Amino acid sequence: MKKFYLSLILLTIVLISGCSTSTLTETKTNPTVSQNENSVDLKFDLNLSELAYNLPPHTKICLPKTRNDCLSGECVKKRPVVFVLYDEATKQVYRCDNNPCDGFEVKVDESGLYTNLTPIQPNGSMYKFSYNNYVETVSLGLDLIIYEGLCNDVK
Repeated sequence: MKKFYLSLILLTIVLISGCSTSTLTETKTNPTVSQNENSVDLKFDLNLSELAYNLPPHTKICLPKTRNDCLSGECVKKRPVVFVLYDEATKQVYRCDNNPCDGFEVKVDESGLYTNLTPIQPNGSMYKFSYNNYVETVSLGLDLIIYEGLCNDVK
């Protein structure tokens, strides 16, 4: 009978330590997931019709859905604040927010289903389009900001 209780106690300890270890492992392997991941404060909410400036000429407008700031291999979700305009005729990309847009000329490379845009004068940014999806990566030193979202053609 003593063996049975001792075995039961050991089994309970093993189960409890296993549960707490898996909980710790989940927390360590996914530190950027927050409880309010889908909350309103992480959504792009800039009202383009209320901007205090006129948008430059463009053939495509890209609005972000997500933003990840990555430092030393760890990424944190943040609220997107920048949107992108692209003018195919002049090969200009514009990064815009509450302030007037910053524009720069880009080199365009087609690769299968993807269009890659890289600035002629390197500035740490790169843009990739596929159908109506886009990804923008911006480096600040060794840190990265990654925006993902949807683009629409402007007629």
